[in-house]
Amino acid sequence: MEKISLEKMAELIKSPFTPLDVFRVNNTAVRLVKIHGKYHMHKHSDQDELFIVLRGQVHLNFEDRTVVLDEGEGFLVKKGVEHQSHAEKEALVLMVEPYDTVPKGD
Repeated sequence: MEKISLEKMAELIKSPFTPLDVFRVNNTAVRLVKIHGKYHMHKHSDQDELFIVLRGQVHLNFEDRTVVLDEGEGFLVKKGVEHQSHAEKEALVLMVEPYDTVPKGD
């Protein structure tokens, strides 16, 4: 067991929307992802997804609203809810979700 630097781990991420597994806690993955630009609208039918913004600002678009997350803020997207993340400038996000979650959605 060793401590890690999330900033150093972030340097390993070369492309936006390409999650890097940082920890596995039982059947849950803690993933680091860079968000820049828009991801496609998608949903996860059987899995919740937790977004925690470490750096920057992220917009989560839903059918009926947009939630803006600033540094230090988080949001839980419940299973089955269609969503789209985007950031005008690169943002660094910690995601917590079941280990077998497919990032592209259903």
